[in-house]
Amino acid sequence: MKSQALFILLMVFCCASAAEARLVACVGDSITYGSGISDRLRDGYPAQLERMLKEFDPAWKVENFGVSGATLLSKGDKPYIRESAYQSARASNPDIVIIKLGTNDSKPQNWAYADEYVSDYIAMIEAFRALPSGPVVWICKPVPAFYVNFTIRPQVIHDEILPMIDEISAQTGAPIIDLYTALEDHGSLFPDGIHPNAEGAGLMAEAIVPYLMGVRRAPDFNHDGVVNLLDFAHLAQQWLTLEPSLDIAPAPDGDDLIDWLDLAGVGMYWLKYPNLVAHWLLDETAGDLAADVLGRFEGTLHGGPQWRPDGGVIGGALELDGIDDYVSARTILRPADGPFTVFVWVKGGRPGQVILSRADASGTGVAWIATDAVSGAILTHLTDGGRMTVPLVSEQVVTDGQWHRVRLVWTGLRRHLYVDGREVAADARDLGTLRASNAGFLLGAGEGLAPGTFWSGMVDDVRFYDRAVQP
Repeated sequence: MKSQALFILLMVFCCASAAEARLVACVGDSITYGSGISDRLRDGYPAQLERMLKEFDPAWKVENFGVSGATLLSKGDKPYIRESAYQSARASNPDIVIIKLGTNDSKPQNWAYADEYVSDYIAMIEAFRALPSGPVVWICKPVPAFYVNFTIRPQVIHDEILPMIDEISAQTGAPIIDLYTALEDHGSLFPDGIHPNAEGAGLMAEAIVPYLMGVRRAPDFNHDGVVNLLDFAHLAQQWLTLEPSLDIAPAPDGDDLIDWLDLAGVGMYWLKYPNLVAHWLLDETAGDLAADVLGRFEGTLHGGPQWRPDGGVIGGALELDGIDDYVSARTILRPADGPFTVFVWVKGGRPGQVILSRADASGTGVAWIATDAVSGAILTHLTDGGRMTVPLVSEQVVTDGQWHRVRLVWTGLRRHLYVDGREVAADARDLGTLRASNAGFLLGAGEGLAPGTFWSGMVDDVRFYDRAVQP
């Protein structure tokens, strides 16, 4: 009872602390500004960061003070401290400052003053700390430069600037956000080798969010897109140990112990659903409705499928007979609107059957998640309508009578299929906008309710997100 009371108190504390308004000032160069992103005000990293933070607390506000070409060096060819954005950032009296400068400093004419980089950086940190709001200042290791462009030099960033960021942190105590490591395996998201596209900016925002929430990384220990009792159980099993993967707090380095700080970090995320649009637990015991946890998009049962309260992989599940059983719902996601993710647990089924579909304007149906008619491998028929675009087919069979967690991800550029947390198929090239549709969804049926498309087996825990949820 004492541990339960402590947990409840921590939850209350976290919720109370989250109610305070917090203004984040993003200081930086063209990467912060959003150069190269067609709709930078919507898809630049500060804008995406604000949307992600608001999922946890609407009080968050993020402002973009990026300046293209800006340097940290005061003797550089475009010093940030000489720009009006610097004065505006200070005048905003932020609660948090995120500094991401250094990329343009690597240019030969700027790096001639490399000996002044550390002192200039420390001066900027202290100038922000001296504001009436007394902000917490985070400093970023710059994202990688993947090849020389605009005279920006990748080797200088990696070999000289990154170690200096460590030195600056050691001298000032300013915590570090390592954007270099977070993006170093994503060169395909940097069209010119320097500036991330909208998806890359999203990865920057995703890397920053946990730190601002007080943890080193999101405490989604089982990678299922939500923080709940399953994640708490992971933490409880290692209480007062030194398990590094669970040492999430305090940010940025942890304390080498699983204790109440880590529990408080879980509390900050507790039962939050970042960009979750609908979630069917399928834990009902009777009735013809599948409740949506968020109360937005309930599903209607057809054909008499059976509730199995003890038969799910997570609680209960729904069993479909493969003849005429299915679940229908109104429009949950519109494929042309942007990135999304769908999760569903399945067991059973036969080759050629459909797990999730939606009807297009002609009523013929489009299978979002289905199985190959011969092998039973997972696939999607969702396309952009281009003549060169074909269904995305994997080699992973899911009709083997075992529980499998299937995930369909649309990043806004490419389709990805995952089974049990492992990517099993992905596009090799960028696609166009997916075919527009305002139609509803069918769980366990497809192709206009055609015979042979109905799923014969179990389904459980269905989730729809309007963002790309990738490991």
